[in-house]
Amino acid sequence: MIFSDLNFIFLFLPTFFLSYFIAGDNFKNVIIFLFSILYYIFGNLNNVINVYILIILTIINYLFLYNIFSESDNRIKSIKLYISVFFNILVIVILKSGLFLNTMPAGLSFYVFHYISIFIDVKNNNNFGKISFLRFAQYIIFFPKLLSGPITRYDLFEKTYSNKDISFDNFLKGLYIFAIGLSLKCILSDNIYNIINTINVYGYESISIFTAWVGMYSYTMNLYFDFAGYSLMAIGIAKSIGIVLPDNFNLPFLSKSVSEFWRRWHITLGQFFRDYVYIPLGGHCDHKNIYRQIVNIVVVWLLTGLWHGFKINYLLWAMLVCIIIIMEKTLLLKVYKKCDIIGRIIVIVLIPFTFLIFSIENINNLKLYILKLIDFSTIKSLRDFESILKSYYKVFIVGLLFMTHIPKLLFMKIYNCRYIMVIITIILIVLSCYMINVTNSDLFKYFTF
Repeated sequence: MIFSDLNFIFLFLPTFFLSYFIAGDNFKNVIIFLFSILYYIFGNLNNVINVYILIILTIINYLFLYNIFSESDNRIKSIKLYISVFFNILVIVILKSGLFLNTMPAGLSFYVFHYISIFIDVKNNNNFGKISFLRFAQYIIFFPKLLSGPITRYDLFEKTYSNKDISFDNFLKGLYIFAIGLSLKCILSDNIYNIINTINVYGYESISIFTAWVGMYSYTMNLYFDFAGYSLMAIGIAKSIGIVLPDNFNLPFLSKSVSEFWRRWHITLGQFFRDYVYIPLGGHCDHKNIYRQIVNIVVVWLLTGLWHGFKINYLLWAMLVCIIIIMEKTLLLKVYKKCDIIGRIIVIVLIPFTFLIFSIENINNLKLYILKLIDFSTIKSLRDFESILKSYYKVFIVGLLFMTHIPKLLFMKIYNCRYIMVIITIILIVLSCYMINVTNSDLFKYFTF
């Protein structure tokens, strides 16, 4: 069951809110926990084994956590930590490889990252109190973030979970954020996907150079609005019940460098790799040794590519991004300081190109598409481009506009005007639900990771 499912919007979510706000303060956490379990069960009725995997892994990892926490010898504690982390990485590798299941359990990578995060934090932070199994399970299974994040550190989650800011104002603001995310997914992302679908119908071998470029930006916008939309919906649901989840996107396409872009795109994943891989490798500790930094960057991006899947296009995508970032650190940052417009142009041109590689799994098709981006001989025949422009120019232009800061400024102004906010929330939800019926809203892209 996805957030853009009408059953979720009109049945599950209202029932959850009603149960939550009727329940006394001592039972609100129980309601969250029960509905989180129900959410995952309803979403996996055709794959009940996914539910068993989540439950079994949560129990096993709590035992790991208990052993790490209760160990007083730091050396043995480190060994137990390594065993726990290795076990979870092995689980991801086995289940992503498809050796035992046809499809990877929904949300696997995200809740496994939460396991690893809490292990490392407990090992490094002696101020952590004893964590009960119920609180551990609540942290892992909390349904807004269960399937695709945002990846949330336990200490931050515990702080907001134990001190919920429950108010009617936060409930309305949460619904407003949810409505914005829903509209990004259903009105923008799903409609932009129609451009990609049309290009697929034409066939890559038949498209003109202009169509190829429109398609490249369409792949980028489709992925961006899909995942940014999910993140906002998760943040909105949590805020409605007084819980704060971290931001996951911060206008990444306004970045002045590719490095900055990846600090503003999927922020919580970037922070995970920074805090638990890059820094432990010495990423921030030895800036004078550029070769050490380069090795650390390669390791991080290699893991990032493999995390997305064991497919060659993900590896190519990760290594291309890695090369660009290394070039920035060694050569281009000096150029950017003198003329930051160069960095902005590189982001606007190269990031969509990397997402093209990310999106097309078949390598032969990818080669063909890349060649079309520079096939100037097709300028003589632009019927495909004219047809796509005629059918989709409005949603394409709106998509480009929503990659700027203008919509965010407008939404923030509305955020502080309660009555206008309620009206806009209703309009966005109604329009989104209409589009769900018209476009048959598909799964969120990051559910497959």
